[in-house]
Amino acid sequence: MARAVHDIEPNAEVYVIGGVAEDRITVLIDIDILIVTKRKLSGKERKELSKKILIRAMDFYDLPFDAPVELHIEDEENAKRFFSISKKFIKITE
Repeated sequence: MARAVHDIEPNAEVYVIGGVAEDRITVLIDIDILIVTKRKLSGKERKELSKKILIRAMDFYDLPFDAPVELHIEDEENAKRFFSISKKFIKITE
């Protein structure tokens, strides 16, 4: 997922948050990915970016189309909310 993000949005930071990052993994849990952009995006832009990243991940990096992944795309200011409520987060680097 991180490679797909960086292909589309090179300056973004990628984090795993939520249950997977906190070791609360079950068969029912999804994988929450927080993508922090350097620029502010409208709701429509976030939706389009999410779609581009998921397509890239499936087409180039073999992400299964039914992978339980949920993308959260935020600018640096709004990402602070996720960091403040997360017990743990994992930064993904290449």
